[in-house]
Amino acid sequence: MSRSEISTQPLVVKILGGLALAAVGALTGAALANAIEGRNMPWADSLALAMAVALITIGVLSAITMALRPSTVPKGCGVLQIVVFLLAGAMFLAPMYASAFVTADTVFAGIVVLLAVQTVANVMLWRRADEMLRQVMAETSAIAFWALQTALFLYAAAERLGLVDTISGWGLTGILMAVYLVSSIAAAARRGIH
Repeated sequence: MSRSEISTQPLVVKILGGLALAAVGALTGAALANAIEGRNMPWADSLALAMAVALITIGVLSAITMALRPSTVPKGCGVLQIVVFLLAGAMFLAPMYASAFVTADTVFAGIVVLLAVQTVANVMLWRRADEMLRQVMAETSAIAFWALQTALFLYAAAERLGLVDTISGWGLTGILMAVYLVSSIAAAARRGIH
């Protein structure tokens, strides 16, 4: 995340930067679509892969922003936030791909360790953040909670009535992260953080 600031860059540089970001987004989207289509993945795995790519991309773009424009990075949004994004992406990828190399028990133990590290990084991020960033975090949680609570109740009622099938915990986790990510973007955009 970075704070909006009045830029002294020429319009051409801004346009070229926007086009470069659009190109990266298009290439990432095309690669993701090819990966999903070529593997005939279940929807929950497709969503998890999309979330992993989004989180890792945000982490990498945040690192680039921090390197190129460190003054635009709000207090508390530096390395800790990058670590949180990258670990979240890795934790979505691990259950789908790591078991091809190590046992499921080892993958799960690794996920537990990554989750512990990410939790510590999140707590440190909260403690180091300024009031505006803390407000964004609180709003993100509130938006996600109310949206998910409403959706979960309606889905549970429809499931109980036999109108829809049950969703796995893996699918629900992907939905949770998607809603949280959109909520985070909405809460940050309201305060000029992008």
